Amino acid sequence: MRRFLLIAVAAALAGPASAAVLRQASGLVQVRLAGSDRWRPAGREARALSAGDALRTGFNARAALELDGGAALELGANTQMSLDAGVRGGTIVNLLFGSARVSARALGGRPLEVRTPTATGRTRSEAAAWRALVGGGGNSVFEIESGLVAVEDSRGASLRLRDGERVEADLAGLHEPETVPTPARARREDFAGRMRRELALDRETDAPQRLVAGEVRRTEYELGRALTDAAGLRVRAEEFVVRTGPASFSIVALNGRRGTGLSYFSWSGTFDRALPVNLSGVFAILPGSVDAPAPWTLTSYAAARSNGSDALVVRGVGGHQVDLNHNADPTDDVSVLFDPATGVFAGVAGRAVYKTLFDGSGVYADGVLKRGWTGTNIQSQADAVAALANDPLSGAALTAPLPVFTSNSTFPDAAAARRIDYESYGDGTSIATDNRAVAPGGGVVSGAAFGGATSAPAFQSALLRSAFETTTSASEFRRAVDVMVSPRMLIETGGLP
Repeated sequence: MRRFLLIAVAAALAGPASAAVLRQASGLVQVRLAGSDRWRPAGREARALSAGDALRTGFNARAALELDGGAALELGANTQMSLDAGVRGGTIVNLLFGSARVSARALGGRPLEVRTPTATGRTRSEAAAWRALVGGGGNSVFEIESGLVAVEDSRGASLRLRDGERVEADLAGLHEPETVPTPARARREDFAGRMRRELALDRETDAPQRLVAGEVRRTEYELGRALTDAAGLRVRAEEFVVRTGPASFSIVALNGRRGTGLSYFSWSGTFDRALPVNLSGVFAILPGSVDAPAPWTLTSYAAARSNGSDALVVRGVGGHQVDLNHNADPTDDVSVLFDPATGVFAGVAGRAVYKTLFDGSGVYADGVLKRGWTGTNIQSQADAVAALANDPLSGAALTAPLPVFTSNSTFPDAAAARRIDYESYGDGTSIATDNRAVAPGGGVVSGAAFGGATSAPAFQSALLRSAFETTTSASEFRRAVDVMVSPRMLIETGGLP
């Protein structure tokens, strides 16, 4: 009896045992410790993970874990999971999105669960091997290679799957089980799922790779946050920077909503020379450079917002720096300029202010050119010529002349910090963007909090103190693109009016 008490006390003093050990990491693998909001590189050495810790993998990355009790867990690319201590003597894996393969032998009755947003899989045999995949909206697939696995949906319905069976689950519950597809079909479906989860669906086959290549994160864009949008829905929002080449990078804001899946805003820029490792100096000159041209010139950019199937993309080429305060057009003079170092707008009236102007620009809805302009070393926006019969970027002839368009801004609720920019085209199509400052807990910030400002520095300064949501709809879109994004990101890249 005394020996039993000593063992029990020693176990209690030792603290909680690790829930898993990360044995192998390939590519970008990051860990977020319990109670922390910061993701950190997992490293290449084996490390213990405890209940509450989370792990995620980047594009083309892999991770292998040994769970408590000896079971193995393999994570595929673009996957995020966390560990839970909710089962005594066993392991719970929360799979938020991506793919995971579980294999276990001689479990001895120890519980082993994989929970997804829409279902839970539990091993019911001494040995088993199975996969769980989570796609957009939390839709899940469980595929059994060997053994017996019970799958239960969020409504309490359950079934048991054996070798070679699979089942899908969504917010409506479990579907009918079916036979696991052939290896060739499984590879195709897995590839298609990964591509749908990629951020840059802007109609270019290499865009997802370009967006995530390297995945070097910037500190102020690294934190993932759980936010509430204007409609009161919970949104998982993450912002980060991706180094896509020696002279280029992308800024990405990624949102996840239950029921609608992923949406994102991204801005990608290419410069005239190699950029430093520390990008803070580059961000400092994106809004403009005072008294002298910036050391780096932005030669082209692409700003995209997408819901995963539809995308609005704005591109610019032929970038060059122009002193707007000393050109021939007084209407583009700059009196105040955002300073990223201090986060405020500083007066620059009368001083040389160099901003980037582009000789070619185009706006595309689902790949269709809506409007654009061309020019040659333009010194003011008035020098640009509206595109009519040719694509402003490629110069290719259009099948039909571009229709005329008109634009206006409205304030649907004078008491709220909300503005809708609307473009209507002669062919009957339209694009509308609803911008609004979001109050904590949902709803739109009152206009009084903005002091009546609806544009320009006063409006943007007030936005820096709020969450920001932008919803874009177009005639070509099947559904609107709804993204919560940092106002600072939009101010730095010129994406705010």
